[in-house]
This record gives sequence, structure tokens and C-alpha cells, in this order.
Amino acid sequence: MDNILSSFEYLSVLVSIIVGLAITHLLSATARLIQMRHRIRFHATTLCWMTTLFLINIQVWWVAFERRHESDWTFFSFLLYLLIPIVTFLLSYLILPGLDDDDTADLAANFDGNRGWIFGLLALLPTLSLIEETARDGRVPQDADAIFRVVFIAAAMVAGRVAHARFHMWNAIAVLLLVGGYIALLFFQLR
Repeated sequence: MDNILSSFEYLSVLVSIIVGLAITHLLSATARLIQMRHRIRFHATTLCWMTTLFLINIQVWWVAFERRHESDWTFFSFLLYLLIPIVTFLLSYLILPGLDDDDTADLAANFDGNRGWIFGLLALLPTLSLIEETARDGRVPQDADAIFRVVFIAAAMVAGRVAHARFHMWNAIAVLLLVGGYIALLFFQLR
């Protein structure tokens, strides 16, 4: 009996590795924050974004299962699809500074220093998703999911321009709730 991998199984390995690395970073950084809690200047906005990015990474991996029946992958269609977990990986690293044993860390300063990149990549994420879906299906999606992604793009672009800490705290809470609701409505069951 041949145990030949399907194209989905083969390609999903790389997606899983990238998503796994992003989740590993978020989880290990959480453990390091707990270990180093006396030398960390905590920032509630960063903690909300860590949770949101954890959910987004899992959602990216979860949605990959919807591709199991696809067999007409090309290098460029896969590369376009692969950019989505790559962006979530980058976001997972940008949201937290490197945490060395001898250092202290200021999560607020890290967030402020990376804010432009964070929100630029957050806007890029649903943009890539829409482009990839359009390329795959041959038509521009026009459902509630597509509208949510367009609104998310616009909100991320606005948030990238705002420097007010209180705005970012409320924005992080709102995005966490919206992403949680989005996942619950559209991706609750494995399809």
C-alpha cells in the first residue's frame, strides 16, 4: 500500500511549522513574562494583542483544513497562501521584545516602537486573505466575511496612525472581542 501524501498534506506541513513557531514564541514569551515579572513593565495592550495573535494563529491553522480537497496548487498560489502564516509569525514576534535573563523589558515602549509595523502587518493580513481567496476562486468575495476583512483593514490603518495609549488599550480589547466573535461565527466547526 502506498502512503503517498496528498498535495494538501504535503503543503500543510510548512504552514503548520510556521504557525507552530509563532504560537511557540507567544507561549514561551508568556512563560518568560511570568518568570521575569519583577523586571517587566507590563502593558495591558500588549497582553491583549498577545491573546488576539494566539487566536489568529490558531484560526489560520484551523482554516487551512478547508483546503484539504484542493489539488491544483501552483508554486505561486501556495506562496500567496503561505504569506498569511508568515505575517502572523512576524506579528507574534513584533508584539513582544526579546526577553533575556539579564534584561528588563518595557512592553509599552516595545509596542510604541513597533506600532507602525504591527498595524501595517495587521492590515496586510486580511488584504492577503482577500487577494488569495480572489485568486483561488476567480472572483472577488462579497460576503459578510469579506466585509469584515475590509473593515479590519481600514481599522488597522487608522490605528497605525494613532499614538494615544488609551485608544490602543480600548482598540486591543475591541479587536480581541471582534476576532473572538469572528472565529465563533465563521470557524467554530471544522469544515
